[in-house]
Amino acid sequence: MQPIPLIGAENVERIAGLLEANGVPAERYLENARILPSVRDHPSAFLPGRSVWEFVGAVDRGEGLGDFWLDIARTSDWRRAAWVHPLTHAVTLGDAIRAMCISYARQIPMNELGLTVCPSVAWFWRRRVCRVRGWPGSEPAEQYTLSFMLAVIRAAAGPRWLPERLRVECSSSGWPAVTNQLPGVRIEYDQPLLALAIPMRLLSVPVSIVALPAADEESEPPAMDFRGSLRQVLEPRLADGPPSQAIAAEMLWTTPRTLRRRLAEEGTTWHRVISDLKFARAVERLQEGRSTVGEIAEELGYSDTAHFTRFFRRRAGIPPSSYREEIERATQPARRPLS
Repeated sequence: MQPIPLIGAENVERIAGLLEANGVPAERYLENARILPSVRDHPSAFLPGRSVWEFVGAVDRGEGLGDFWLDIARTSDWRRAAWVHPLTHAVTLGDAIRAMCISYARQIPMNELGLTVCPSVAWFWRRRVCRVRGWPGSEPAEQYTLSFMLAVIRAAAGPRWLPERLRVECSSSGWPAVTNQLPGVRIEYDQPLLALAIPMRLLSVPVSIVALPAADEESEPPAMDFRGSLRQVLEPRLADGPPSQAIAAEMLWTTPRTLRRRLAEEGTTWHRVISDLKFARAVERLQEGRSTVGEIAEELGYSDTAHFTRFFRRRAGIPPSSYREEIERATQPARRPLS
């Protein structure tokens, strides 16, 4: 079963911060795109890709920012992105691009990147894996990805490098302001994929890419199955109580019936997914030791502590208070024997 296309919240936070620096009310656009503003405090969280592009598409339509999306790589440090780390082992630009093709697609599975080497020129390209009718934000998405593709090439070719030829999926009407940043570049519009031409000699140029620490080094990669990606979408919402099936379906731009069908195809149910999430969060809170059992029960949406205790006992075999006591005993330093 195909996973939900996800985008890391760190990307949303970076974009929102840059928008606010330009006087754009990012919070309003986030809410309209069904993105909780609180997700900005959790950079390791994941969001449905469609929500992110709804966000940037609405900003683009409402604010007319022109070349803002192509400017992302220049105004933010792309070396903090999680997909950059494998590029640090590259010896040549060709190595770096091939590493990016693998790493970037893992972090942002909505896109597939590739390098096609022809006799006289190499094409570095991006193809959208998920094409859903009605998805907004195609021009910003294309410019945003192009900014990072250019940044990687410029690590070897210099900060002012531009391709002689560029193929884009958008029509010319979506790129008028951007062309000012691409002087002398021959742009071909309405193409099946985004692609920029690289002289063959550049592929063998030595490159040194240094990754910078991300906001959260321990963030997990996007799940590769539907159930796992659904869990990653829902986890940040647990702080406000478990979402209903209807709200989850709305977040995923689908219907409750389709959501139930996809879960059934993976051999599970909505109830099981929520139960697993609540149990995992309960264990995490008990291990942290900062919240009482009653506070944890309230956070997870239980009307009283007794209901939560019965739920936890069914899953763990012991009540939450006993689980916490076992954790405390296990973490206490061993006493020295009396001499």
